[in-house]
Amino acid sequence: MAATQAPHTSAQAILQHGGKPVTVFSLSWCSYCHAVKSLLDSMRVPHQTIELDSGIYLDTHVHQQIRAELRQLSGSQTLPQVFVGSENIGGYTETQAAARAGRLQSLLANQGVTISQP
Repeated sequence: MAATQAPHTSAQAILQHGGKPVTVFSLSWCSYCHAVKSLLDSMRVPHQTIELDSGIYLDTHVHQQIRAELRQLSGSQTLPQVFVGSENIGGYTETQAAARAGRLQSLLANQGVTISQP
């Protein structure tokens, strides 16, 4: 069902209706984006990835709107940006640190998700 739904065109809508506990806003060519997705995959964290350089997100208005929202939500202009629910974790470095410290696992547990250690 989710695959046939129209994509959301705002970061807030994506976070509220994503269907997965973790959302990664990413660029397909970005090495840090690849690294954070690999980290989440290795921990078997269920996540959705929003590639901001493909599909509807290539539309200049949609892309700029989502990037502006992400700056507001995260305080950062960089990608990736990782969210557990609506809580911003940060980029790759912050996500890796959160995993090592157990914070990521704790946030996921609050969402009813148990995962493997990194």
